Amino acid sequence: MWMNKLYRLGSKLKNRRLLHSVAVIWFVLMTYFGCAGAWPRNALAAGKALYLTFDDGPSERYTPLVLNILRQQHVHATFFVVGTRCEHYPGLAKRILREGHEIGNHSYSHHYFANASRQTVFADTLRADRAIIHVTGHKPYYYRPPGGIMAVGEVQAVRSLGHPIMLWTVDSLDWRAATEQEIIKNVRRGTQPGAIILFHDGVSSSRYTVSALPKIIRYYKAQGYQFRRLPQRPGLNNVTPVGFGNGR
Repeated sequence: MWMNKLYRLGSKLKNRRLLHSVAVIWFVLMTYFGCAGAWPRNALAAGKALYLTFDDGPSERYTPLVLNILRQQHVHATFFVVGTRCEHYPGLAKRILREGHEIGNHSYSHHYFANASRQTVFADTLRADRAIIHVTGHKPYYYRPPGGIMAVGEVQAVRSLGHPIMLWTVDSLDWRAATEQEIIKNVRRGTQPGAIILFHDGVSSSRYTVSALPKIIRYYKAQGYQFRRLPQRPGLNNVTPVGFGNGR
């Protein structure tokens, strides 16, 4: 009940930062008290593994460039795709899977659902699932909400469709970057073993992501890190669903 009151307050203020803060509190509670079937907190620090994730694609311009870099660097990642974009660029969605990466559900049309009904969120998530399955033959496992903002009803709707909710622990803030150096600085500031790093391959500033990505990968490889896609079931590769940031 108190969560719903906070969301109504944030909506009245039209304050996205407050909404996101409430989302973070909600996910922390779910993780530490088991309300979401979350994985152990100490899983984050198990091994020198990093998880690169890319949102808002596939895009005709930037996703192929990101995929080329990952292939050249022998690195796997996870792409949280938008249903409409999978329909527009089916070849790219198929290529993501064909090259060994994972696909997650990032909604059908990238609407923010903090004030939406549970039925609306359920229908949108299901529509995205069906679009992805139709194009790739693969049902996405994880769900990541647009902007990382979720109301309690959205959590319930998404989980009823069998999706664990995966946010991030490091936000590259590439969606608002003006240089590749900004992205590199943001990533280095927060990355530690087990980090889930948020990038975007479907926005105009993704051009800076493309130029920063090889440098980031080479830097962490030199530090002894391995890059993995998010696992398909709890416990595999040790990763946590809790995320912090303010991504788009």
